[in-house]
Amino acid sequence: MTRKIDISLKKIAKQERSIATVEAIVEAGTYILREHGPGGFTANKVAEKAGVNIASFYQYYPNKEALLFHITNLTWGRQLARLTPILEEEGPDHARKLRDFIREFFLIEAAEVDIRRALRIASVELRETAEFNALILEGYELTKRFIARAVAPHKTHDLDFNVDFIVMLVTSFAERTTDGKPSTARLIRQADLLTDMLIAQFQISS
Repeated sequence: MTRKIDISLKKIAKQERSIATVEAIVEAGTYILREHGPGGFTANKVAEKAGVNIASFYQYYPNKEALLFHITNLTWGRQLARLTPILEEEGPDHARKLRDFIREFFLIEAAEVDIRRALRIASVELRETAEFNALILEGYELTKRFIARAVAPHKTHDLDFNVDFIVMLVTSFAERTTDGKPSTARLIRQADLLTDMLIAQFQISS
């Protein structure tokens, strides 16, 4: 059962001054998560870093969880904007698209390793909300559509299991690899190794 946490914006910023205030709050929240982790992520500290009073924070966000979801949403939105065109590209060369996708995913994870690590810890509460699960579902469905087109026909009979396996493997591998902050060359090499394994296992066409 999803948990009832109010993570909806209390007010949508429309005027230039209000938009600037919200941007400052989001930037401050992102900085605190990246530099100090979830333990330092409080409404008061975010407001102080943003240079606004606490009343301005609560004018837009009912709690720190709402800001956390907003930051998560923006972060995942940027990721999907980079990954979606790769997986939805027309053409039969699915192996090449998978390679491009995994490389790009690894590079994204590496570029945002600190904020991603903080979000991974801080988002535990959000995982039980309908809004958070909708974000997860969007990425899952994107991957599922691609895998359904890419794998050998006899591999699609257990599609949901295979998609779960691929998503879990790629995300876990990317997290463990990028946590060590490797060079770009090493990152690409590991992404390609994982891609080769998946191409062979699922007989992905090229």
